[in-house]
Amino acid sequence: MTDKLKSADMMPGSFGLPLIGQTIGILAQQELFYWQQYQQYGKIFKISLPEAIGFGKCACLIGPEANQFVLKDGADKLSSRLGNRSLEPILSKDMMLLQDGAEHRASRKLILPIFHHQAIAAYFDTMQAVVTETVADWGKQGTINLEKEMRKLTLSIAVRTFLGSTKTAEIDRVSQWYVTLVNSLNGMIKWDYPLTFYGRGQAARRKIAEYIRQIIKDRIDLGDLERSKDVIGFLMSIVDEDGNKFTETQIINQAIGFLFAAHETTSSLMSWLMFELGNRPEWRQKLREEQQQVAGDEPLKLQHLRQLPQLSNVLKEGERLYPPVHAISRAVLEDIEYAGYNIPAGWYIVIFPSMTHRMPEIYKEPDAFDPDRFAPPREEDKKYPYSLIGFGGGAHSCIGVEFANMEMKIILSTLLQNYDWTVTPTTAEIAPVRKPFSMQKQLKAIFMPLNPLLGGVPVGLLVG
Repeated sequence: MTDKLKSADMMPGSFGLPLIGQTIGILAQQELFYWQQYQQYGKIFKISLPEAIGFGKCACLIGPEANQFVLKDGADKLSSRLGNRSLEPILSKDMMLLQDGAEHRASRKLILPIFHHQAIAAYFDTMQAVVTETVADWGKQGTINLEKEMRKLTLSIAVRTFLGSTKTAEIDRVSQWYVTLVNSLNGMIKWDYPLTFYGRGQAARRKIAEYIRQIIKDRIDLGDLERSKDVIGFLMSIVDEDGNKFTETQIINQAIGFLFAAHETTSSLMSWLMFELGNRPEWRQKLREEQQQVAGDEPLKLQHLRQLPQLSNVLKEGERLYPPVHAISRAVLEDIEYAGYNIPAGWYIVIFPSMTHRMPEIYKEPDAFDPDRFAPPREEDKKYPYSLIGFGGGAHSCIGVEFANMEMKIILSTLLQNYDWTVTPTTAEIAPVRKPFSMQKQLKAIFMPLNPLLGGVPVGLLVG
């Protein structure tokens, strides 16, 4: 370390209490804790989290420069695997998020064809069928829990497109196992025992694994993988340049990981997009008019989705305000320098998409919902590299972002065609939202069917 560099211990901030660090503040404030630290200390501050949950001393860095440093320039000295080891109860070393360096590059190259645009196109009909079927009765349910219904919808899409499951009972069963598995991340005691959260989660994971193992067996017995239109089929068909194929265990681990990634990146974001649009009838009307100009009275097709720039900008604005990932963490493998500090090996570095996305230096009126900020000539996200990182960036950028965008466009387009809706709480009551993952359970929606014979006027408005 040179004389000009300061020790990371000298960063603004606090390590909190011995052994537990800042755990109490984070549990009490959730995402708001980090906002408060940012407001108090600025774009660089330190915290500490218990090593028992996979962390320790952390350098928190905010802004596009920090994002580029972590995701690109300094990536070789940082570990995604160690930075995300708290997810090991769900994922495995076969998942790219828990891989680094050459191993990660090899896996990404092998898996990339699954999410190539030609493969993505194969999922369109399945996605559309699930969405149409799932939302068909939303107008009859009265007030619905938006988070619960979006999780159910996105998980059903994931199970159908990844595992090829078509029976409602099977989808519901896998979904229940999956929810138990995800909830097990909240368990502090990592004992594989039925009385612990962790133990119940691991039991659920074994059930999912056995279910996928049976799917693999059935596919092999049929002997026709080439016609598969789901991820399991693609995983079983992949052969690398050396003639290697995924093992059964690797296929199972990849499928479970994809279920997690696909579901978690879209359900929360979709809930908040419905919140924003539910409070903005002018934007619902803009999107309907755009869709009418592109598709007319035809059923929605894949090519239509590529001709909806306003809808694309709405998705980007949702990603900006409510990024699917609140924080991105990396473990420091060897001493690394940033902004005059020496951050030593053994520390962790955390960047925060949500805070970068609301910096007034980048985005005008950053708390406002304004999709036009992404349209030419403004294109505010292009002022600085790594200004919009809701789906990550660099070598570890989300490989399924095209999948997620297609899914969200289908959901929004289908809902706009069939319903008008309102959401509570309103923007006036809770905006700006600083802790979306904690608050999304509050979101309630009422869907009113549109009457196509009356120019898209909500039926409820005619009788109210």
